[in-house]
Amino acid sequence: MNDNHGIQQIVDEIEYLRAKRALMANATPRLVVVHGRHEAVKDCLPGETIEQVSIAVRSDLIQLRLSPKGLVIADVFAQQRPLALTAAQIERILATDPFYLRLGTNASSARPATRLTRKTIKVYIQRLRLQIGKALKKAGLSIPPENILVSDSTDLFNVTAYRLAIPCDFVHQTGTARRG
Repeated sequence: MNDNHGIQQIVDEIEYLRAKRALMANATPRLVVVHGRHEAVKDCLPGETIEQVSIAVRSDLIQLRLSPKGLVIADVFAQQRPLALTAAQIERILATDPFYLRLGTNASSARPATRLTRKTIKVYIQRLRLQIGKALKKAGLSIPPENILVSDSTDLFNVTAYRLAIPCDFVHQTGTARRG
């Protein structure tokens, strides 16, 4: 009788580990971008700030440790998802899009518009990918960050395009949310 009890414990443990593995495998991360200084009914308007970017897995929210410029790069990818963007396209978006030109002007201490070169943008993309990898590891997921922030080769010689391969949510500090 004791052997049956021991075998049942082993079977229960195996079933528990299988269920846990299935839960982990089905956990789809999302990028959550929090905008502040939201003063209108519409989502994502010029003048807002980018407060934080996090990876959400199940009920966990893991904040990415990004500089203000890193937050802007993450926001561009989230706003443009699922499009693949080259560093030149991101540079053009930052120079022409009213959201980024007026970024933070609703705040009491407005910051100047973010100007980044293509080379600097590539550095921030690598930093973003590194932070995504750390967040995935913290969440217990064995997904390579390259599967989240994907690099695609283009027809152009030596030009890479980047895109987010996960859903993105935008949260405004007023409480409104938008899924993308």
